Amino acid sequence: MAPRKTLLRQQIRQVMASGLAPRAPWIALLGTLASAQPLHANDTHAQWNCQPSADGQAWSCNTVQVEGPAYKRPQHARGRSATVTSAPVATNKPRHLPAAQVDWVAQEQLSKEQVKSMTPGCCGRYIEPPLTHEDAELDPAKAPLRASADRSELLQEITAVLEGDVLLTQGHRKLQADRIELNQETDIATLEGDIRLREPGLLLTGSRAELNVDQGYAHIDNASYLVHEQEIRGDASRLSRRNDETLVLEGGTFTRCEPDSDTWYLRGAELTLDPVNEVGTGRHVRLEVKGVPVLYTPWISFATGDRRTSGFLFPSISSSDSGGIDIATPYYFNLAPDYDLTLTPRFISDRGEMLEVETRHLSRWFETKLSGAYLAKDEGGDDEDLQDLIDEGLISEEEARPYLDEDRWLVAVDHRGGWDQPWYSRVDYTRVSDEDYFRDLDTASLEVNSQTHLRQQGTLGYRSDHWHGQLRAEEYQTLSSTASTPYKQLPRVNVDGLYQFGSLQLSLGHEYTSFDHRDKDSDQIVTGERARLEYGLHWDKQWAWGFFKPGVMVKSLSYELDDEHLAAGANDSPSFTVPQASVDMGLFFEREGALFGDHYVQTFEPRLYYFYSEFENQDELIDATSTGGDINFDSSDLTFTYSQLFRDSRYAGGDRIDDDDRLSVGLTTRFLEPASGREMFSASLGQIIYFDDRAVDLHLRSEDVLANDQLDSSEFAAQVSARIGQNWRLSSDVIWDENNSNKVTRGSASLRYRDDQWRLFNLSYRYVRKDPVIDSGDADGDGNISELLDRNIEQGDMSLSWPIAGNWSMVARANYDFTHNRELETLFGVEYNSCCYRWRLVARQWLDNDLVDVIDSLDLEKDQGIFFEFQLKGLGGIGNKVTGILADSIYGYREREQNIK
Repeated sequence: MAPRKTLLRQQIRQVMASGLAPRAPWIALLGTLASAQPLHANDTHAQWNCQPSADGQAWSCNTVQVEGPAYKRPQHARGRSATVTSAPVATNKPRHLPAAQVDWVAQEQLSKEQVKSMTPGCCGRYIEPPLTHEDAELDPAKAPLRASADRSELLQEITAVLEGDVLLTQGHRKLQADRIELNQETDIATLEGDIRLREPGLLLTGSRAELNVDQGYAHIDNASYLVHEQEIRGDASRLSRRNDETLVLEGGTFTRCEPDSDTWYLRGAELTLDPVNEVGTGRHVRLEVKGVPVLYTPWISFATGDRRTSGFLFPSISSSDSGGIDIATPYYFNLAPDYDLTLTPRFISDRGEMLEVETRHLSRWFETKLSGAYLAKDEGGDDEDLQDLIDEGLISEEEARPYLDEDRWLVAVDHRGGWDQPWYSRVDYTRVSDEDYFRDLDTASLEVNSQTHLRQQGTLGYRSDHWHGQLRAEEYQTLSSTASTPYKQLPRVNVDGLYQFGSLQLSLGHEYTSFDHRDKDSDQIVTGERARLEYGLHWDKQWAWGFFKPGVMVKSLSYELDDEHLAAGANDSPSFTVPQASVDMGLFFEREGALFGDHYVQTFEPRLYYFYSEFENQDELIDATSTGGDINFDSSDLTFTYSQLFRDSRYAGGDRIDDDDRLSVGLTTRFLEPASGREMFSASLGQIIYFDDRAVDLHLRSEDVLANDQLDSSEFAAQVSARIGQNWRLSSDVIWDENNSNKVTRGSASLRYRDDQWRLFNLSYRYVRKDPVIDSGDADGDGNISELLDRNIEQGDMSLSWPIAGNWSMVARANYDFTHNRELETLFGVEYNSCCYRWRLVARQWLDNDLVDVIDSLDLEKDQGIFFEFQLKGLGGIGNKVTGILADSIYGYREREQNIK
């Protein structure tokens, strides 16, 4: 096949030899007839007349006047005007404008659908006009080159000069300029004056350019660019576009701000942008905010979209009382499509240098994340609040700086495996060097569990049609000196079966656990092994009007205990077997109605649950340790709520088989929308009726339990939920004791608002009635050292995140303790969210709960702070504490952050 250039020359010669050559051979070649400006009225027009020279080696051309109107050019020769009713398009704007201003459309000119797709905080968006010229759907390499202009001229047979509103199109590539020279020897087009080069997703402008028509690369002087999908723009003294679509900017800028905004941008000696792989690099780059340089780096790599790319991430800068200035500079390694690595050097002014590392791996069946951090020889911090306590003699120097010269570290593994497989695996492991690690150091770039109990768990499992097997090892690291440390489960094995024979259901539950404890020797804690069997046979019959589910069960519990710390004479292998029976039944009634013109369906759902469990004396587990403690590896009393009415145990865990003879009665009514079936309101009320006393307890012997008077019925449990309009939600849970105080013993209520714009408002109240205790100190500061101390929990909480005006929003929280008349936390702040940056300023006052171990909790001092966070959209943020504070303080704020960028 002949080279493309040779074919072009042959086509030119054929056209010229035919005697049909128009004003320039290139124009005929490109299938376009470009008319020159008329010299006279419309009854004549100018036309080229070309004749071969005497030697046949050249052409002699001149213009002649011909009668009649000029040939009407096809519409596609200069491009059809796009018809867009929702917004103006680029073809309506002057070509001298920078690229970003050409395709930018203000919000008031956008359609409703386009407004919804706007970036939050923006006052408009980029609208790319459709390409409607001929062959616009083709790749330029497979499409002919077409051209039109007001004037044209042929120079030395090989160069066509087009002037005045020049338009070149080749497939989906479209080029406009005031003047173009096309050289058929080199395939180079030289452009001058208000240049505009457009391809799908890309717009380039400039004052002068060179374009290789065949290869597609270009050099543009005094250029500007716009990449629509990533919403990035900038300018350059010289811009080169390679044939792989990479942009190289000499003396260029990069930003995601709206046109005419210089809020922030990167300016570099050379910037390279790869829109295809969504990555950018730069040499001698500085970050400028409002034209003021604030950061310099000799080299940088940054993302221009959502794809991963190696390079420095934006540094995090924060400050705290205990650590001082904290600067972290993450570097991201995009090692392969399925794994990566992030290294984060940190400098903490009052503690020293540390390093954080995180690596991720994703395969067809596994997802794994490994994290670690290390700080060598902690310098101890410099917390002024702690220094004040030292000066007051409340704590010692060693208590204030317990980790001076100590190495501090973190290790974490998060693994999930077995996607779409019958087997699965799970690892959730986090461990730190000390219980104050997160309070003192937190994390700059790691996403790890930072609760008061750090789980260290590994699980392997397998599922089949009828069986589910699981092998688990689990322990916890406790980060609070006042909290107890759970037992280790090394291992725990579960094998559960479920068979369905029509309406008959057979369940087979097996569990074996080996319990160990890190303090078993120092605290004389009993360890051992436990096995549990739970077999059940139920008849589950359901109809449209109700259900009926009777069943029989048997539960077996046995131990093999280490006798080293057992009480003298205690049984080291107790076992118990208890038969049980239950009947669960309910009815569904419904009726239609209307209220204020709105139709609804109301249901009435009575439910009865009878449960019987034979008494088996389990006193062998009470006072069975050498210290007088009970055998209790993982069990606790369940908090009574409406949902507990229909459980077959009053305990969480497996260390007791409770005896019972009771009937639970529950009534529920719902209001539903007839068309959608959506629940608008529901209310439930229930109570347990006891037919016999309960004798099994976690901490008391049976005879001691039975010696106490027991009630014939439980407290009343109620819960209410309502949807008010489209955005309001109301929920409440109440426990009312009619037997003792005839008062509410526990209750909570919350009113929440959330709309499509993620405006948030939360109002909640919580109450727990507790018996008072005798206070032997002076907790209230009134001089009385022997009085009843109120232990009731009564707290109110209000929080919101709400727009004020324009791009401004406010955030607030007030958490108040009504029992002791004190503020637990007060927070107020403002947020400004624009198209290309966002900042938050928050003032906060809170109780220093970290000191609860060294001073009385009612005498806690209030900490105060002002927090600032600044985020450059598409580049990074300075500080991360504000986001964490607001996510913990305002219900729904974390989801808001995931949906608003």
